[in-house]
Amino acid sequence: MARDLVELRIRGGELIDSGSWIYVWLFESRVIYVGTTGLPPEVRTWLHLHDPDPDIGRVRARCPGIGADSLDVVAFRLPESMPRPEVKVAVIAHLSAIGLLSEHYVGDPPQHTSIGDELSSLILLITRRIGQPETG
Repeated sequence: MARDLVELRIRGGELIDSGSWIYVWLFESRVIYVGTTGLPPEVRTWLHLHDPDPDIGRVRARCPGIGADSLDVVAFRLPESMPRPEVKVAVIAHLSAIGLLSEHYVGDPPQHTSIGDELSSLILLITRRIGQPETG
């Protein structure tokens, strides 16, 4: 998926309008991490890989050999009506229930949660995309 133009808006010294995202890290077709962010997914991914603070560079801190692995990160924009923390809990629970969490999973532990219709559609989209990785 190539983008020829990216426009970032900064107002009052803060990045705005970058959206709300859930992103899934894949290693060998299995999920090793699930996160959410208000940053552009590329920025958050870079921070996971390069920030020395383990609270920011979580994937790097939890997977010290990450630099030698081939991984994919798939991000999905969330509607404004979906609160990121609830979405993350539901996605992790679902991916765990259907066996898509890797033995190398380093994210938050699965928790039981209810899933509404809007969230169910998003989870189906994520599950389908994980099951059909892009080649190349």
